Amino acid sequence: MCDISCSRKPFVWVLLAVLVQADPQLDLPQYEPNSGIYPQNPSFIPNPNYTPVNPYDLPQKPTRDDEVYRDTQGLSKAYRGDVGSLLQALELQASQQCTNNVAAQWNFETNVNQATQLEALQAQQTYSEFQHGIWDLLNHAQNINNIPEAQTYRQIRYYSVIGPAALSPDQLDRYNRLINDMLAIYNTATICSFNDHFHCGLRLQPDLNKIMAKSRNWDELQHVWTEWRRQTGQKMKDLYEQMAQVSNTAAKLNNFTNTADYWSFPFESPALEIDLEDAWNEVKPLYELLHAYARRRLREYYGPERINRQAPLPSHILGNMWGQSWSNIFDITQPYPGQHFLDVTPEMLKQGYTPIDMFRLAEDFFVSLNLTAMPLDFWQGSIFEEPGDRVVLCTPSAWDFCNRRDFRIKMCANVKMKDLITAHHEMAHIHYFMAYKNQPKVFRDGANPAFHEAIGEAIGLSVGTPKHLQALGLVPVSVEDTAVEINYLYQLALEKVAFLPFAYVMDKWRYDVFKGKIGKEEYNCHWHILREQYQGIKPPVLRSEINFDPGSKYHIPANIPYLRYFVSTILQFQIYRALCQAAGQYIPGDYTHQLHKCDIYRSKEAGNILKQLMEKGSSQSWRDVLFQATGESRLDGSALREYFGPLEDWLRNENLRTGEYVGWLYDGDYCKQSIETAGLQVYGGFYNDSSKFYSNFLAMLACLIIVLRMR
Repeated sequence: MCDISCSRKPFVWVLLAVLVQADPQLDLPQYEPNSGIYPQNPSFIPNPNYTPVNPYDLPQKPTRDDEVYRDTQGLSKAYRGDVGSLLQALELQASQQCTNNVAAQWNFETNVNQATQLEALQAQQTYSEFQHGIWDLLNHAQNINNIPEAQTYRQIRYYSVIGPAALSPDQLDRYNRLINDMLAIYNTATICSFNDHFHCGLRLQPDLNKIMAKSRNWDELQHVWTEWRRQTGQKMKDLYEQMAQVSNTAAKLNNFTNTADYWSFPFESPALEIDLEDAWNEVKPLYELLHAYARRRLREYYGPERINRQAPLPSHILGNMWGQSWSNIFDITQPYPGQHFLDVTPEMLKQGYTPIDMFRLAEDFFVSLNLTAMPLDFWQGSIFEEPGDRVVLCTPSAWDFCNRRDFRIKMCANVKMKDLITAHHEMAHIHYFMAYKNQPKVFRDGANPAFHEAIGEAIGLSVGTPKHLQALGLVPVSVEDTAVEINYLYQLALEKVAFLPFAYVMDKWRYDVFKGKIGKEEYNCHWHILREQYQGIKPPVLRSEINFDPGSKYHIPANIPYLRYFVSTILQFQIYRALCQAAGQYIPGDYTHQLHKCDIYRSKEAGNILKQLMEKGSSQSWRDVLFQATGESRLDGSALREYFGPLEDWLRNENLRTGEYVGWLYDGDYCKQSIETAGLQVYGGFYNDSSKFYSNFLAMLACLIIVLRMR
């Protein structure tokens, strides 16, 4: 559930295609493209230079293209000291170059073969060269930093930040090779089966993800957790250190101190890290209650000898390779077993729904908010079902072709409730594109990197409510059931609340790397310090600095920023709260108008707020955009707490009832510089092998002392 345009502020939004086929339900934060190289077409040979998307980076080495060179020379002539003329010329040429690039990427993703791949690579290189030409022109322009008009200066500033494309050709080539080498390790990693060591070749998707989600065998999960990290991160630690250095060089060429400052730039906050810490502290009490409850249920399942009642959670038993989502342990931790929440998939099938019907429902949802219907070109150009005559990359995505009229969705939809919500999410991106289409090219983007996803997710919260599904005729009007409600909120919390500290740590660790606060000799142990501090989780085996566990997560070797996912998860509830209050569907303190029950369907007032949030694009600071639409101007975790309020109350009472310790206590070293003790299992607050030996030794020593004293 992502959006594509090469106009991502202020960098190039190049490709969402990757060398592998991703599961459509795993969107960008969970996106792990290690599922085999185009399994539908074994004869297809992917080009090693076709890199996964990095919305902040230009992955291709610029090559001199005569047509592009003439374009940038023309821009230089258009400038002649007149910034207005330059921006007019940029508007036309940048839009056309962007259209050409996006069209080539669309053709490749919707018809995967050698020819379309080559065309996509060439288009990517051409656009990269064009961006570099603009950057070079602006860096040599006279008095470019003395522009009094704020909007003009803002455009120039955005055009002048192009990320790693600012590197010299040799440096850019090195940067790309380092990332490609790390991704080659990641994308080809396989392990052997726990039960059959001769059965090897298990890949992350679908093999290992399935094991981590479904297996309840402690030792098997530990084996998969450890082996995946041995085959990925451990092999790329030196490469990552080099990449971080080159990335910092690129940031300095863009007038930033380091990559951390470069990644923070779109959020336009001089105290961003303080803002993020404050937002985390606002939601932390809810997370700690969730953590304590889940730990008790897992302790009951696996036994107190493996899970200490006050210790951090072992990360390998949380249903996910990285512990970023706990939704796969719902079945063994659910508050009310047997009281399942709503799934309208059977009713959709019974009523004969088709994928097109789901998108028509999505269109009706937005029209009911007084937003426009989808243009005819959208229906003619989009792909809603997987075609049978060619290979398509099926990850759901929304596309802006940069020409103010061509907007498309690509999704291999199936008739099920999850895809119905995804259809609404993707159409929210399209409405965002259409809302800011009249902005200058460089401002056709979200107010910050999290806005697009936050708005799409806020719409999804409304669509998934029983009230909305009743309005669609997919469920009968039913009496409210507290057990079903708590189960629903708990399942959603396992996905969204549990995700927050993981997302926060991802870039908090990288910011420390980019700022030089930690060196390579501290990479791994610092990672686990942060994981314990913020997530309350620990590795299942003792780690050392020979390991590089951050590298086991795709976004680390791909150098894709993760901060937007933390921000969007909090921001979506702020936006949802504002929409619900405008619709009269949420009244704080009123049990009959709770936030998690709100449906904004048919509310023109909510639609007006959406318009205000979307139509300005990135032409203003996100704080100003948010304030003008909602009256709020900062990232605020209170809306998330209000949404999960009934669950938070239930968790607090349940933890009190069972006497559960809320929080966690550090219970030993999880990572050491030395490798001498690495590999020992971590059980319930002690390392069982070494600790048992040490405990037995102390017991024997005590007995010996007593005997000697008796003598």
